[in-house]
Amino acid sequence: MNRSTTAYPRRICIAGLWHQATVMAACFSEMGHTVFGVGDDSNAVRELNGGRAPVHEPELDSVLLRNIQSGRLKFTTSHSEGLTDADFAFVAIDTPVDDMDRPVLDVVLRAVDAIAEHRIGSLVLCVSAQVPVGTSERLLEIVRQRKPRLGCDIAYIPEFLRLSEAIETFFNADRFIVGAQSKAVAGRVAKLYEPLGRPILLTTLRSAEMSKHASNSFLAMSISFVNEISDICEHVGADVSEVVAGMKLDQRIGPRAALNPGLGFAGGTLGRDIRALQELGRQRATNTTLLDAVITVNGSRPEFVMKRLRQQYDSVEGLEIGVFGLTYKPGTSTLRRSIALDIIARLSAAGARVVAFDPLADLANAGPLPKFEIAHDPYQATAGRDALLLLTEWSGIRELDWERVRDSMRHPVFIDTRNFFDPETMAGIGFVYMGVGRGAIAAEALVAQWA
Repeated sequence: MNRSTTAYPRRICIAGLWHQATVMAACFSEMGHTVFGVGDDSNAVRELNGGRAPVHEPELDSVLLRNIQSGRLKFTTSHSEGLTDADFAFVAIDTPVDDMDRPVLDVVLRAVDAIAEHRIGSLVLCVSAQVPVGTSERLLEIVRQRKPRLGCDIAYIPEFLRLSEAIETFFNADRFIVGAQSKAVAGRVAKLYEPLGRPILLTTLRSAEMSKHASNSFLAMSISFVNEISDICEHVGADVSEVVAGMKLDQRIGPRAALNPGLGFAGGTLGRDIRALQELGRQRATNTTLLDAVITVNGSRPEFVMKRLRQQYDSVEGLEIGVFGLTYKPGTSTLRRSIALDIIARLSAAGARVVAFDPLADLANAGPLPKFEIAHDPYQATAGRDALLLLTEWSGIRELDWERVRDSMRHPVFIDTRNFFDPETMAGIGFVYMGVGRGAIAAEALVAQWA
């Protein structure tokens, strides 16, 4: 991982106090820049200045603390302090979404308005928040209109950080895309990233904004595609894991293709970009047929668990269900737009009792939750259950005593929505194991034996 110190040290203000902003603040200061993170939440600022990130992210706390102690990094509620002598002001807000995954820009607009109000010199406004095409120009106008005598340029740098591996995906990024209204401005911003030795693409402002939408929508399409393939695999007796392995050997597809069947994409990230493109298509009378289909397929995936349960039981009502994993993806603590919560809500509405365990889940900041009980250890979640659902794995889950899990359950039905475990291994332990796109054959033999 390249963490080369920059020969171009600058003073950077980063607006935002959650995941994207804190990762960027940590990484830029690690490179040798002087960084101020700004936001209105005094409690979050206090925690961050103590080296405690707002969301679990491997290595982030230690990088934050090291650079705070070095004097290169500080978090503050004072925009004036953060913007003093700043060369660049990043808008690194994790743009929230509504219940339909549509971006809600209010918090982004407030952050830019604060920058416009408190800046005292010329700077480059760098937008990395997830915003629809055309938004950056709107943000530039807000800043220029407030203090027209002060110079301000705009750049859009799409953020491709991944929760649970964000430090790695900053320092070893596949690429950095810098969009601006002039090559000179794009070049100034690109110099921030050059020491990392990663590919840098300079584009127009709107092309950079569009690249974020297109990249995430392609990933979402891949996920919905492989989920449909997995459904067909089950009906014809194929194993989707083997099918995907064969696909990834094709150089046009590649080993890192997003072809992981399961419950679909969640967290609002991929959905937000598809919704942005759908809205752009609607505004310009352009069909978005493929994107519409991706959303339809994804919306049907939570029903997968209910179908699996109904293959084993006449009714979900009255079932005792254990759940492993609540966060929206492995390796993080956030439950934001987690599909696990959607599934638990469906189970509860159908009359099941749900007991869940997740060693990382930040329940205190999760917002409204469906009806379920929290287990203090994984074995409490499995004791007396009619089925166990793996919705999100965590580090160390393979090392559980799976024979103890089996023995603790009333019926050893294990639904692995992540295809995380080997079917033959789990069947050998004695589970009625059902995965995604591979589960029917192994399960049928065991069901007959169990009956």
